[in-house]
This record gives sequence, structure tokens and C-alpha cells, in this order.
Amino acid sequence: MAFKQIRNFYPAEMGSRQGWCEQNVREGFRITKGTYPSAKADMEAQKRAGTFHAGNPPANIAVPVFCDTASKFEHVVASDHGRVYSDKKFIPNGLKAFKVIGWGELCDGVRVVEPTADPSTGFLPARGYWRKGDTDPRIGQMSAWMRATFPAYTPASALGQYFGPNLEKSVREFQRRTNLLADGCVGPKTYAKMQAYGFKG
Repeated sequence: MAFKQIRNFYPAEMGSRQGWCEQNVREGFRITKGTYPSAKADMEAQKRAGTFHAGNPPANIAVPVFCDTASKFEHVVASDHGRVYSDKKFIPNGLKAFKVIGWGELCDGVRVVEPTADPSTGFLPARGYWRKGDTDPRIGQMSAWMRATFPAYTPASALGQYFGPNLEKSVREFQRRTNLLADGCVGPKTYAKMQAYGFKG
């Protein structure tokens, strides 16, 4: 799966206060509002949202990376296109200096990267996801499948080639029931989950 950067990381703006790693990373991504949770709380929230990925991040994006530094999870650093920063310090050894648990598409609920389409699927648009307001015959395939497979929460008014509010609501419910981020958009993760339930689009 490929990802596209939608919020840049600015190393010079990263905070340096020790013990405030989550806030420091947020500042590097210019995220000014929030609750400044612990890195562990952020990671657990991303696991629930389906935006957490185990292992090292791709080298061509900037993302928060969750690490184990003292035999227990306790730290988040920023990987910026392969260059790693921890509390504003550049780490020459990169992620090799840490025991990486995984990385996130979000930073404390704010999206910093988004999945892009897998060209081999042919179902998703070039943008990488379908969203409310789109019109396409492939949306007609999807809405018909949703109606046939999940009629309890996909009304007839969701049918058609237009991605309207009724289809968006049905997609959100599908995502909620399958433990995905319920954003109402159909990207690679939602599409893959739909395929697992039998969608042939």
C-alpha cells in the first residue's frame, strides 16, 4: 500500500521538551490544537481506528513512529522521508536507534498521510479513495453490492452512481462494524475489507 503526504513535517518547529514526545512530534507537524496525549494513548487510538501499521514506515513520507526504548513502550519519534528526529534532535542512526513498534497515518487524530490507490485494483480513482460527491459507474457497483449485502443499513436511496449522503452513511456503518476508521470514504483499507466480504468490483 502506498501513501501520500497531506501534512508536511518541519523539523525546526519540533518541540524539544523531554517527556513530551507526543507534543513535540505534533509541533513538528504544525498541529496546534489537541489534548497532547501520551504516545501510547495515540498508538492505541490508531490501532482502534485502523491507521496503525506494524514495523518501519515507508521511506518516502513523514509520519510519527512509536518506539520501545527501555523494555516498555514509551516514546514517539518522527520519521521524515527516512530522516529521524526525536525531541528535535536528528538521530544519525535513524530508526536503528530504536526498537520500532509501528507507525501511524495520523498524529493525535490529525491525518498526516493518506492511502493512495493500488493501480492493480482498477477500482479506486487516481485520488486513492471515493468520497461523498463523486459520480462514477464503479460507485453504482459498490452501492448495489452494499444494498444486496447489508440491506439493514443500506437503503434503496443509497443506490446509483452518485456517492450521496445515504451511501456515505452506509459506508460509515460498514467501517464501524468492521473496526475501520469511520470516515465515510472508500479507500484501500475499506475496499480490501469489502472484498473480504465478497465484493467483486
